[in-house]
Amino acid sequence: MEPLQNVVRFFEDIFPSSLALPEDRVGLQVQAKDTVDRVMVALELNPQVLKKATRERIDLLYLHHPPLWEPLSRLSYLDPLFSMLAELYFQKISVLAHHTNLDLAPGGIADQWVKLLGLEGSTKPLLPVIHGRKYKIVTFVPPSHLDEVLRALFAQGAGIIGNYEECAFLLPGTGTFLPRAEARPFIGTPGQRETVEEIRVEVEVMSSCLEKVLEALHRTHPYEQPVVDVYPLVTFSSSAGLGRTVHLSSPLPWEAFEERIASLAIPRMEFFGERKAVLQKIALCPGSGRRLVTRVIEERADLFISGDLTHHDVETLCLSSVSYLHLPHGEGERRALRELVPSLREQAQKKGLKVSILFEEDVP
Repeated sequence: MEPLQNVVRFFEDIFPSSLALPEDRVGLQVQAKDTVDRVMVALELNPQVLKKATRERIDLLYLHHPPLWEPLSRLSYLDPLFSMLAELYFQKISVLAHHTNLDLAPGGIADQWVKLLGLEGSTKPLLPVIHGRKYKIVTFVPPSHLDEVLRALFAQGAGIIGNYEECAFLLPGTGTFLPRAEARPFIGTPGQRETVEEIRVEVEVMSSCLEKVLEALHRTHPYEQPVVDVYPLVTFSSSAGLGRTVHLSSPLPWEAFEERIASLAIPRMEFFGERKAVLQKIALCPGSGRRLVTRVIEERADLFISGDLTHHDVETLCLSSVSYLHLPHGEGERRALRELVPSLREQAQKKGLKVSILFEEDVP
């Protein structure tokens, strides 16, 4: 049994919500209890997943498709989504949704397909992302309360940078202020200018825990009115992005590629365009690849593997000498999740996280 916060942080460390596209809805969407023993990974919330989660006494559903997308305008038992969410809460099953951050992150959906297909070569994101779901908090603390404030910030998830936690920048300095008559200063006297030693504290915070970190800061800071600056951060990542392009280390004969695809036994896959003798560069984006069509052509890929393309998208690819393999949206992502689960179990074990991680299709 683990605190829910620890389990959420485990997933956030691997697939940070800061990577998600701005229009996405990711994070903890249902908080039904504070502890977790059993986690089930699933593509999306549906009656079958709900039934399995209830029967298996799951504490946390880790979903790729967020069940809460549009704001709920009313609560009605006639609404199937609300009925399922209400049942989850009644059964004390929390929901954590990681959508485009799981698509974009290293080791996520796209990279699982590179591994599934056995593609070896130089791999890079089809479309690297500039993301901005992180913030920097700056405040000024008297030395006597520095440790207390830092402990409170770190406890709520501040100071995590990659594989490091409790990261902060500390700079000694001098602060000055003049309390008004109605003020109740922690240091000094109303009507008299004060000069005090302070420590400038800087920490990074993900958007998902910004509110709780700010609450902790105001709760532990001794000043009546602490100065708190919050800056949005913009980050560029060369290893995270939409889709992947693989420049193969050696040409892959078409027959060998077809054998790999057939071995996966994924239904409703369909091929369009020229069957080239060999493949040298393959682009892929499991799920929806519509926004990447132009980028695939610019990359001069031999083949694009993706889903949700329109007739005109496919025609555009074929006219540009790019073949297209249709990978159904749900089947492609669900297969990647299956491949991901063993890695999640291994990483949880290494971190000493005492939870069981199941995959939806392995639960009868």
